[in-house]
Amino acid sequence: MQTSVRAPLLSWALLFNLAALSLVGCGASQNKKTDTPSKVDVDNDDEFHDDMEMMQEFGGMNEEKVTKVFKRLAPELAGCLTTQSETERYLAGDVAFLVKVDRDGNAVATHAEKSNLGSYTAERCMLRILKASTWPKPVGGLIGLARWSIGFDAPADERPPVHWTSDDAAESLNAAENASSLSNCGTGGPFDLTAYIAPSGKVLSVGVAHSDDNGEATAECLVNAVREMTFSSPGSWRAKVSFSR
Repeated sequence: MQTSVRAPLLSWALLFNLAALSLVGCGASQNKKTDTPSKVDVDNDDEFHDDMEMMQEFGGMNEEKVTKVFKRLAPELAGCLTTQSETERYLAGDVAFLVKVDRDGNAVATHAEKSNLGSYTAERCMLRILKASTWPKPVGGLIGLARWSIGFDAPADERPPVHWTSDDAAESLNAAENASSLSNCGTGGPFDLTAYIAPSGKVLSVGVAHSDDNGEATAECLVNAVREMTFSSPGSWRAKVSFSR
């Protein structure tokens, strides 16, 4: 089950600010951090308890309830990118989330299983919000899979980056030192990375997508390794490239 939504970043930022004003009017603190999620009420009363002996590993999820949770969290998710975009206005892309939910409605794992956003900081902020939220309980299985996608556009006056294919970055990635640093991060995955490259070849920002429950240490290592690389110059303007490891 997967649903999606897309809107310009400015629209999400406005929605986020309106939600914050509403909370202030009710007496909430004005200093609430964007990666500290508000509680979303989930009606789990109509979920029945299955016989554990008959339970399969993955159960079904109530699509309407899952969508309700994601939509209520959307302003907070957008807030993660709004904060990051204060210094990196060029950030834009799509993120597909995967949330694994146990029989108590808790998120036992959260992933950006697909993302070309190119910001590990923003992606991690979003995943923390999803992890701290309460979810509908799975039916007929021990674990439920909730999927949702959201897209972010850069401001209209922001010039988009030059599109690079993985072939454009291959020479730099295959250089002995760079290839070694990526290999030394360990196994698992696969991991899909997206990076913004400055005209100087310096990496401006990098993000990663994966759905490996045991892969976060490797993912963080890969992000740090790419941040230290220098690529060939894309010319007079920044480039954006995605590649896999």
